[in-house]
Amino acid sequence: MKKILLCTNPKINLNIQETLNYAEKLKDFVDNNIEEWMNIDVYVIPDYLAFYGVSKVTKDSLLKISAQNCFYEDKGAYTGEVSPKVLKENGCGYVMLGHPERISYGKEDKEMINKKVKAVLRNQMAPVLFAIEHEKKNKMNQTVNSILDNLIPYIEGVSAEDIKKLVFVYEPAWAVGTGSAAPLDHSYEVVNGLRGAIGAKYGKDIGEDVLFQYGGGVTLESAREIMELDNINGIGMGRAGLNIDFFTQAIQIAIELQKSKRN
Repeated sequence: MKKILLCTNPKINLNIQETLNYAEKLKDFVDNNIEEWMNIDVYVIPDYLAFYGVSKVTKDSLLKISAQNCFYEDKGAYTGEVSPKVLKENGCGYVMLGHPERISYGKEDKEMINKKVKAVLRNQMAPVLFAIEHEKKNKMNQTVNSILDNLIPYIEGVSAEDIKKLVFVYEPAWAVGTGSAAPLDHSYEVVNGLRGAIGAKYGKDIGEDVLFQYGGGVTLESAREIMELDNINGIGMGRAGLNIDFFTQAIQIAIELQKSKRN
């Protein structure tokens, strides 16, 4: 039974109290509906003002907490940055890195992202790395290679053992904001190509087992179809996930899928 990962990233669209209320509702749903055998991880990604409060909500819960970013040093004179060591101490399990908004607005480069990946791994958390397809190419190998040109520098110098701990979010940027997901066969082929490239570099078993989420606009119908694909491990939501009812319905679909595989 494959692992399913579902997350929601509110970015800075919610204030502290709204974020805490959301986390409380999500925690109740997760703890009342998910069982450990289902192999489903749900994580919420609050902004830093709400992070500590949400970490108290998720303590002793199946709901996990992620950070939207972090710095590459654990401590020091780095005004305005956030320590990965402190995130870990406060229950953080995942850290998003290489998000296209951090690259566009924060001007992060590949070297910085690579250093952050290593810092997150050093602190026993899972980096969540974005594999962005900026535009559709005429040939699938062109599409895969264009994604890898950005992705591989992020993981340069990371051991094969640590590659297994990463989560990759395949995001077809050209589909974001359209209200619909990329065509299923296209997403399947792209992720297969990325898995094959990772397998060729780090080992076939790693390419097959590393976790891939789909990132982009989804409906409940397309969320089900994506989670049914055997090479995609779930969905990362932005705007859609702000609706708690929508997000919990997507989680319920994941639960149903896992139950159907067990029976």
